[in-house]
Amino acid sequence: MLFNQVFVVLVFILIANTCTGLLQHPFKQCSPRSTGEILKVSVNAPCTKEYCTFYKGVDARLEFSFKLRKKAHKIRAKVVATIGTVDHDFALPNHDVCQQLGCPIQADVAYSYHNSMFVSQTYPSVKVNQMRYYLIDGKGRELACVSLPVMITEKDSKQ
Repeated sequence: MLFNQVFVVLVFILIANTCTGLLQHPFKQCSPRSTGEILKVSVNAPCTKEYCTFYKGVDARLEFSFKLRKKAHKIRAKVVATIGTVDHDFALPNHDVCQQLGCPIQADVAYSYHNSMFVSQTYPSVKVNQMRYYLIDGKGRELACVSLPVMITEKDSKQ
């Protein structure tokens, strides 16, 4: 009897640990797992299952942990937002990932990367269908990508 209870608890812990390895909504991996894997994502903004709210006049900070399948010697970050059906590139103040993490990035080693982007007061209040945050190698190939839907709004606004 005790063995059965211990077995059930161990199976529950195993399932719970496996599920915590999956990205929580609204974050999604948008790169093929054959190039890299996004392990964990966090932002400094309130998120629901539908989207994260970025406020005008505030830095939007994204942090994620990732593993690459192959060693990379040069990596840059790129942000693309889809509003309606149109893609817009957003400039990051520091897009050189190697400055923060050091390169080369080794294969199958977990790294944690963060970057911020100022949400200008001039941006329209809009729902961004998908914001994609890419890590790109020196040859322009996608290594890892995380996506999330975003709402851009005034701090006092009631979405």
